[in-house]
Amino acid sequence: MTNMTEEKLAEPTEGNGDKEKKILVVFRFVLVPLIVVGVVVFLIVLFGNLALKEKSVKDYLYDIRSGSKSERWQAAYHLSNLLANPKKDYEEQARKNLPEILLIFNQSKQTDPEIRRYLALALGRLRDPRAVPALTESANDEDSQTVIWSLWALGAIGDQQATPILLTKLDDSDSGIRTMSAYALGVLNDPKSIPALQGHLDDASQEVSWNSAIALARMNDSSGAVILRQMLDRNYLNGITSMNPDSKKELLINAIKASAKLKDQRLIEQIKVLSTGDPDPAVRNEAIQALK
Repeated sequence: MTNMTEEKLAEPTEGNGDKEKKILVVFRFVLVPLIVVGVVVFLIVLFGNLALKEKSVKDYLYDIRSGSKSERWQAAYHLSNLLANPKKDYEEQARKNLPEILLIFNQSKQTDPEIRRYLALALGRLRDPRAVPALTESANDEDSQTVIWSLWALGAIGDQQATPILLTKLDDSDSGIRTMSAYALGVLNDPKSIPALQGHLDDASQEVSWNSAIALARMNDSSGAVILRQMLDRNYLNGITSMNPDSKKELLINAIKASAKLKDQRLIEQIKVLSTGDPDPAVRNEAIQALK
């Protein structure tokens, strides 16, 4: 989802079409589809009664290779989860074992897409540029959710050698993939992506437009200022019935952060209104901090 606020990744959904990918939550400056957000919460509830054992990275990799289907799935999840905020020695273990992680990741294309998704998440959290080639390849998988998770991981790693594949996926027919591409391009902060992002400000998907505007603002490009002003309008957001209050709050907060980078007077005036008149104290506080 910068120094990014650590993400919560969602359990993959099995539905088809754009309708199921409509709702977003927000990273620090960018929006990420719910198809990729919320999984940690879901799985903690699902496996809440299972105590995590003190295992090494090698132990988890062994379980992924040799366990039953459920054991492999859980091991891949736990490995990715432990890399969210790893202790130094655990991160060192993961980096030392990266070749084996990449080997299993590449083999999983033929065996288990769920494992592949969670290993993509683990690779993104490890933030090691050596994983970029494998993730670039998985961004072309037939499984759309694997593609989305791989694009997120490329953004998390932050290596601009991923820009070409992200630009390609920005034109994908799947709005969830386009949304994640715009998000990741904003994180990469590569000026070469500015023209393509500008071209998606009027995307048929509102989420893609929002992500594109915020990504551009991260690069000090004001092309999406009109969209940002729309995002800063509490009355406008209240009229979107498909968004819950928390999503609207996060959208406002991240629009405030992005808008503050542009030093646009009209955006600043809207932030001033939010700083005193928004009903949510978190939004008011973020607006106050932005004005400072």
